Amino acid sequence: MDLHEAVKPHPQGCTIRFEVAPCSSRLVVPSGFNPWRRALEARLTEEPQRGRANQQLAEELAFALGVSSSDVDVLSGHKSSRKVLLVRGVGAMNAITILCQRIKSELCIR
Repeated sequence: MDLHEAVKPHPQGCTIRFEVAPCSSRLVVPSGFNPWRRALEARLTEEPQRGRANQQLAEELAFALGVSSSDVDVLSGHKSSRKVLLVRGVGAMNAITILCQRIKSELCIR
């Protein structure tokens, strides 16, 4: 799994590409890596209405990376299952390390 394809450096921190599945039975961010889409996967419990799924994704990603939810913004894909999020204050390599550990621990649970 090469998270370098999904996580890119940005002048303010890093951007992370996601493929989102809303209305899932459980909340998992990230839930895996899709090599064809070159994106992390996320399962969200919220419905994609009025930005609730986007907000849940941003909050869970902020929690995973140890930053405030105000440091995470959806840059593109507001109404799509494919999204790009900006995380301020976290470098790409640091984000890759943290997210890779979370994916491995989630895969061990299954």
